[in-house]
Amino acid sequence: ELNEFWAENWGEGWKPAVVKIPENSASTACGEIDATDSGPAYCGADSTMVLPVAFFQDQIIDADETLRNDAAVAGVLGHEFGHHLQTLAGLEDVVDEESAKNPEIANLLSVAYELHADCLMGIWMSSVDDEKRLEPGDLDEVLGALEKIGDDNLTAEAGATADAGTFDHGTSEQRQVWFGVGFSTQDPEACNRVFD
Repeated sequence: ELNEFWAENWGEGWKPAVVKIPENSASTACGEIDATDSGPAYCGADSTMVLPVAFFQDQIIDADETLRNDAAVAGVLGHEFGHHLQTLAGLEDVVDEESAKNPEIANLLSVAYELHADCLMGIWMSSVDDEKRLEPGDLDEVLGALEKIGDDNLTAEAGATADAGTFDHGTSEQRQVWFGVGFSTQDPEACNRVFD
């Protein structure tokens, strides 16, 4: 569905993503991904996203066969597709180059890159809402997952002191806000403002 949505809304240069959902491991051009001990990953070199089964069944997403937290699962997929779009647009290369040239702002660039993917995810989720396919509580599931996976929350859960200089995905609030920008505007240009 995400490949179809973005194919219709991307325009020239569209290339579908390859999706792998392994229980143990998956091969990509970026190397082997251990699906038992990692979260979702995207490899721009071969347009492959790896969505480990264990990640979706853990305490953060807590999905199961009864479709519990299905919207949170969909949100994670939407975020990973955001990375695919960033690669197609050449943004991945720009962020990598700037991070290498300016290591003192590498974490800041990483945060902006991840928030941008959250915003793109919001655009797709908004289209699902337009089609009246979101159920009551679905947005709460997505926002709850974004709260749990904010760098500040993950740091606190690990018993460490939060240091914004080490964040690479953004705080819970930032992640929710940028998802909201995409959801409310449905405009990729609005998402680009995160890099301002």
